[in-house]
Amino acid sequence: MSGGPAAPDPGAATGCALDAIYAGAMAARPARPGFDRDLRRPDRLLGLIAAAGLMPDPDRVILVTGSKGKGSTARLIAAGETAAGRRTLLFTSPEETTALDRIRLDGAVIGAEDFLRHHAALAPQFEALAAGLPAGEALSPFGQFLAIALSHAREVGADRLVIETGRGAAHDEAGRLRARIGVVTAILPEHLDRLGPTLADVAAEKLDIHGRCGRTILTATAARTGRDAGIRLADALVVGAPPVDAADDRPGWLRQDLALARAALVADEIDPMAAVVAEALDRMAASVPSWGRATTADGREIGWEAAVQAASLDAGRLARLGQAGWRVLLSVTDDKDVDGLIDALAIAGLPAHGVVLQGRRGPLVHGPGVHRRLAARLGQGPLYGPIDHDDVPAMVRLLYDTGGADAAPVLAVGTQTFLRLVRAAIRTGADARSQSP
Repeated sequence: MSGGPAAPDPGAATGCALDAIYAGAMAARPARPGFDRDLRRPDRLLGLIAAAGLMPDPDRVILVTGSKGKGSTARLIAAGETAAGRRTLLFTSPEETTALDRIRLDGAVIGAEDFLRHHAALAPQFEALAAGLPAGEALSPFGQFLAIALSHAREVGADRLVIETGRGAAHDEAGRLRARIGVVTAILPEHLDRLGPTLADVAAEKLDIHGRCGRTILTATAARTGRDAGIRLADALVVGAPPVDAADDRPGWLRQDLALARAALVADEIDPMAAVVAEALDRMAASVPSWGRATTADGREIGWEAAVQAASLDAGRLARLGQAGWRVLLSVTDDKDVDGLIDALAIAGLPAHGVVLQGRRGPLVHGPGVHRRLAARLGQGPLYGPIDHDDVPAMVRLLYDTGGADAAPVLAVGTQTFLRLVRAAIRTGADARSQSP
């Protein structure tokens, strides 16, 4: 017989903590359509963060925002900072595999025990703040995760905090922080229903960090979009697009992210060409969750790329994949550029097969209801699902069925939630060996 009570299950406890973080937002979601600037109140949680003594020293903060590539750029910068010997906390959104991997210290995901301890210390303050909110409003889950990350950063004495903002910047908690360096990747007509209604509105949201950062670094396209919107960026550093390199299979947006990361490291007095830093950047570029390739044990090739806007795709690279006989699985919800993505893939000789996902949090709760445009455009023939967003065996079967008996290479394109499932299927069901591009 066992002596004493059973040890608590950290997995179950983490699940309870996550349910508490998301409960208010899920309850309020049906009644909260509209623009972030009208609905979100980041100052509430920022006030809690300040009162708890968790507001970070701006000189240690690097903010990253944009419509495409902000997560990859944040990961690249953090990898360079760590390689240079600085203790670096990375905060990203959404999660890569589990909710905890939003928070990493020198590349290592925060442990469940640390996450639970920080959450337990902050939970009474979250609950008290939530209790005083008007009916129909809720605390931002993003902001609660940020508070936990900042608590962990203070505890471990992080030298640098590399923080990816949320959907916007002007109206999320991370985007309102002051920082040593701010980085802006591509600005695209994404989330027009929450940040728009125009691209100029999206640019204003993203570029709002400029006034709170000691140095702003941005892509040439972001600078142009900002100027078109009447935003003054005279003292910002503009990083042009890298030249086309047919020998480099990485998509153009990833090579742009690398250029931004190198510029940010230089601004933070780190030489990105130093051997140990350059090696860390190359290693991270080969393993970002938004793009990659793997070969299964039986020789099947599977690739993935996060894309919800046609403008973010690399047309030249897609054309090469089309000529090589790749097949595509596409999963995007109605609020994304469904028609543009399907057209871009077809032009490249990559007709798409759609995948309908369903889940228990966020828009996927509605399953087929948020994939109507995909269904209308593709018809029932090349449309699979609905399958649960965590049903790995179903995704394994789908990848193999798409490749067919001739083991054609398969490219998965779509949301981060979809790619998270694809990567899990590769790891778990297909016994894949990761490979550098």
